[in-house]
Amino acid sequence: MNTCPNCGKVAGLHSSILQGCMCQYSMQVPPQRTWVGLTDEEIAQGWKESWVTEQAWQSAVWWAEEKLKEKNT
Repeated sequence: MNTCPNCGKVAGLHSSILQGCMCQYSMQVPPQRTWVGLTDEEIAQGWKESWVTEQAWQSAVWWAEEKLKEKNT
């Protein structure tokens, strides 16, 4: 098990126990995942299953992807 070199607690558990702990384990940020957008095939399949025009669908997909990128980066 990984233990904190500063406080000796088990990594991942100690920050909730030691509220003021500023060691490397409590300061670690989980890694960000790489953005993966929809493929052209997935977008086309979604349009086939919808009732809107292709242009409206493409616009909605573009808008949604841009908003999700803003929120997740």
